[in-house]
Amino acid sequence: MKNINVNELQNTISQVMREVESGEVFEVSRYSKPVAYLVPKEEFENSISGVKCRKCLEDLRKIAKKIER
Repeated sequence: MKNINVNELQNTISQVMREVESGEVFEVSRYSKPVAYLVPKEEFENSISGVKCRKCLEDLRKIAKKIER
């Protein structure tokens, strides 16, 4: 993850967007306080859908069943 302040983001938005499209994540700060994250669309959609969380829970259940045996 890269950090960037709002002023720098304004001056380099095209380059930052290319990096985000390539998979980079940016933490955007204003007055040294984090205010937002720029993440690739697919990563955002996965995080709000809970797909990865559900997969993780399924894996944990499988592991727990093996331990119980």
